[in-house]
Amino acid sequence: MLENLNVSGMMHNHPLAQAIADVGMYEFRRQLAYKGPWYGCEVLLADRFFPSTKRCSQCGNEKAVCLAERVYGCEHCGQRMDRDLNAAINLEQLLKQ
Repeated sequence: MLENLNVSGMMHNHPLAQAIADVGMYEFRRQLAYKGPWYGCEVLLADRFFPSTKRCSQCGNEKAVCLAERVYGCEHCGQRMDRDLNAAINLEQLLKQ
């Protein structure tokens, strides 16, 4: 599962623009969509507005998260984990729905 990110909008953030351009997100997505069926994989896209980084993967509580915040801490249930791991778990839960 991939997130359908607004890459062109992210390019307007000057401090991040060079890093985003270097990654080649569109090409990576294009290659997965192209080669996935060769290997029997289904490539799914999460909606652009799905709050994968804002939602607690344990209790479902949502909060605003800034880019500098690398550890997700939930005020509701007390869970603390890496922000990217929390987002990945949320995407996995979306896939199971």
